[in-house]
Amino acid sequence: MRRIVLSALILCMLLAGCGMEEPGPAQTYGRSDPAGEMIAAGEVLLGEPLYIKDIRTLHFAEPEEGYLDSGTRYRVSGEQIYMLRVETGEADGATRLCAQVYDTKKEKTAQHIFVPQIPEHENSRIVSADLTADGELSLKMEDEDGYFLLRTDLEGNAPEGAEPYPQGLYPWNLVPWEGIKSFALSDGRIVLSRYDEAQQKSVLTWFDEKLNGESSLGVLQDDFVNALLPDGAGGLYYLGGNSLVRWDVESGTREDLFQLYENGVDPGAEASGLLQNDQGEILLCRLWQGKGTIYVLTHEELPDKEQIRLSSLLGESGTDYFRRRAATFTQNGGDLPISLELESRQDYQEDYRNRVMAELAAGKGPDVLFVTREDMLLMQEKGMLCDLSDMIPQETKDALIPGVLELGTVNGQLLGLVPEAHFETLITPVQVWGEDGWNLDELVNVLESREDWECPMNQSGVQLDGLSMLYFLLFYADSSFLDLEKGTCCFDSQEFARILEVCKKYGDEISVEKTTEVPYDRDERTRLLQEGETAVEILYMYGGLEWYSSERERLGEHSHMVGFPVESGSGNYVDTYSLGYLVVNARTQYREEIGKFFSLLLDYDNQFMTNGGCVRMDVIRDSVVYDQWREGYYMLASSDMENRQYKGGEIVQNPDGSSCLEEYLAFVESCEPVTVVPEQIRRIVMEEARPFIEGRKEAAEAADIIQRRVRLYLDELK
Repeated sequence: MRRIVLSALILCMLLAGCGMEEPGPAQTYGRSDPAGEMIAAGEVLLGEPLYIKDIRTLHFAEPEEGYLDSGTRYRVSGEQIYMLRVETGEADGATRLCAQVYDTKKEKTAQHIFVPQIPEHENSRIVSADLTADGELSLKMEDEDGYFLLRTDLEGNAPEGAEPYPQGLYPWNLVPWEGIKSFALSDGRIVLSRYDEAQQKSVLTWFDEKLNGESSLGVLQDDFVNALLPDGAGGLYYLGGNSLVRWDVESGTREDLFQLYENGVDPGAEASGLLQNDQGEILLCRLWQGKGTIYVLTHEELPDKEQIRLSSLLGESGTDYFRRRAATFTQNGGDLPISLELESRQDYQEDYRNRVMAELAAGKGPDVLFVTREDMLLMQEKGMLCDLSDMIPQETKDALIPGVLELGTVNGQLLGLVPEAHFETLITPVQVWGEDGWNLDELVNVLESREDWECPMNQSGVQLDGLSMLYFLLFYADSSFLDLEKGTCCFDSQEFARILEVCKKYGDEISVEKTTEVPYDRDERTRLLQEGETAVEILYMYGGLEWYSSERERLGEHSHMVGFPVESGSGNYVDTYSLGYLVVNARTQYREEIGKFFSLLLDYDNQFMTNGGCVRMDVIRDSVVYDQWREGYYMLASSDMENRQYKGGEIVQNPDGSSCLEEYLAFVESCEPVTVVPEQIRRIVMEEARPFIEGRKEAAEAADIIQRRVRLYLDELK
């Protein structure tokens, strides 16, 4: 990776870019250790595993023409799955309820649509709909006097009429941001779950609706509850962030029975549910945007199925987008299921990587791997990878951001697929440097022009230390110090010694603790730019046009994107969203199926659902729409223009009211893959520059040692 001590900051930014996945525990656990081992501090044991016996799918009907989805809630109760959708008429703005009920035994869906008729509350509207433990519909209504409650059946009959909306805790019609969920168990009891984000735990209580009171049920440390089901023996099954767990409430012990992504289950859902059929099998229901998948789980071990192995050597980080596509591969044209394997415990990831590497060396191993660039190069040297060029259709290649394919290209072969991307550039005050670009010598001149910079070179609000400054000035800029094509270097030059001196003079002291400090927030970084108190700010863009437009607004007229120092080109770079690449085992038997999977990852419709880092130029253009009702620009969360759903907030507009889409497209098109310097050279430079930065060597001495070691390495490569 190209990140040295700044990696922690970048990883934090990556983890913040989570899509619409349900909240989960702070840590999930892999199955690479022997069964029966007590796992870490969460005290979750490996229980008797469950297996997928069958997969069923269901589709709820979309709103009729002339109506929009104003809010959907899913409920699973008894043998039924409910979709309760509040619909708004486009013409008159009136609301109605569409309730669709799927019978899991009959595998049929019934639909009920009605407009509540309440004589004493004319011109009222439905705010939200829910299903109570008694099977009634609970409608939160609103009129000019405020909120009121209406209980009805599926036909809209309300024998009790309207009643005042409860003042105390009411377990139905809860809103997500309240941090509380309600679950109606099959025996009629109600459980409330409150997730404490600060302490990473769920606090559960029994709720008595008649008494409007609660009694303690228990605390689940390091887990978030998405569904509950009585186990018939006084305990509960619950679906956590990634696992289906049996919980013995009395003893407090928990057994992990089934992990979602390790079994090819899409980890993202708007809602989940657990049912039990007549055979005692558990039905795991996952519901998302009008679609549902029902997994029939059994304790009976099934024969091994032929499948494609997909292994992440980077743990969970950066896997969200492609693991969702992998989980639903067979429902979207794939003939074989894809099984995702990884080790999520950081302390064990190196051991897991070594095991996978040993498999590959033995001519076996996973079919697809998610790896760093360094591991991709290592595997390529050992002949472990195959060329992906013929696995991606030409029309798809033509639609991609220029430079994306180059990211995964090594010696003319396309070895790594990048399904998501982010962008990197430098920004500077106009009063510091007013031209569109600069070279390394010009940037160094700017730094040397002042003795009293408040923050000479900052990244994410942190003033870089001297070693980090050197890293960016050498490995992100064009320079004459290293020519990889010719295999030459000249680090023993006066120019390089000057770079060392500048980094020592203007960089902060080297300290591990400083990587987590953020002395300058967004407003303060803007002030530094406005007042010309910073020479450069390193900018990473992960959120597409929304992020770009926000930065453009922050820069205003006083600052601009100048790019990294280069002799030619823009100095703007494109890189993999998560620093990882998807590569294919040269010995795989499933090239055709993997090609289908890669086509899904790069598919027009699916690229709308990345975490903001789509790699298709047409999707970037088409994902920005103007909402005439909100009078603003937004990014679409899907390609479905009929039922628009947005991700993120409003996009900042230009002063003339337009979006800066055209400017963003031009910026994206200008981005090139950053020159990749071999890890060994980067390591040599950093190792030998540190004693000088820390004051233990002279610049000329450090430069001479770097020159000798790098030249020796280049000679060995020849």
